Amino acid sequence: AKLGGPLDEFIDMSLLECLNQDEAYPATNAFSGDDAYLASDKGVDSELLVKVQFRQPIKLSGIKILAGPEDATAPQSIKVFQGKDHIGFAEAGDEEPTQELVLEPESVQRDGVMLPMRFVKFQCVRSLQIYFPDS
Repeated sequence: AKLGGPLDEFIDMSLLECLNQDEAYPATNAFSGDDAYLASDKGVDSELLVKVQFRQPIKLSGIKILAGPEDATAPQSIKVFQGKDHIGFAEAGDEEPTQELVLEPESVQRDGVMLPMRFVKFQCVRSLQIYFPDS
């Protein structure tokens, strides 16, 4: 998966964390400008939990997710949480997210599509936790 956009400069890369990442495809790849991507450790399972800290509060109006080079890597849905810095897989799977997005295959291919966020819920964001339950 690839994430990113105009807010990249506000992300504190030293605090970027991803649970269950494949060390060959770490979370930093998701925010790089090249073709590198983030992948889960298939030896464990396909879940991913990306934790992003911002250098200052930001307003988030949309998010773009791009799939890896294989169609099978495309996530089908994500849960986006705000301010739950210590969330784990169990909580991410069970708790109500700030917003849940269903991803259509065409929205995560090539250049992707900016998926709108509920702007009123993301006015003063200090941290985001993005849960990929599959792929």
